[in-house]
Amino acid sequence: MKPLAHKSGAVLLAFLLLFSTLSFSMDMHFCGKTLVDFKLYHKAEGCGMAMDDSATTESGCCNDVEIVVVGQDDLDSAKADTHTGQIEVLATFIASGFPFLLQLEPRSAELPYEAYSPPRLVRDIPVRHQVFLI
Repeated sequence: MKPLAHKSGAVLLAFLLLFSTLSFSMDMHFCGKTLVDFKLYHKAEGCGMAMDDSATTESGCCNDVEIVVVGQDDLDSAKADTHTGQIEVLATFIASGFPFLLQLEPRSAELPYEAYSPPRLVRDIPVRHQVFLI
């Protein structure tokens, strides 16, 4: 259950980051109160009833609506301090590998299992299965 919650949380945070940085624009052309054209990322085409710019008044039947959603642009990736990273690597090396290099006394040649005899052979398994090293 815990790995599933961890993975779903990671996916949720990835989508949150994606949609918070996403930018898009919608352009709509209305003729009266009727939506005639709708475009994402492009300018909507008119309905053919466009008026001259000089003759356009508030009572004109067509209007364009543009909605722009601007996402975040100021995201900064986390930059690790190289000095801190080098200290962490050195501390990890000292804690894990360095004590093995400082074994001053030689290992003894005594085998602790030398006094024990092997188990009794009931069946010769390599011969039974006809598995031989060549």
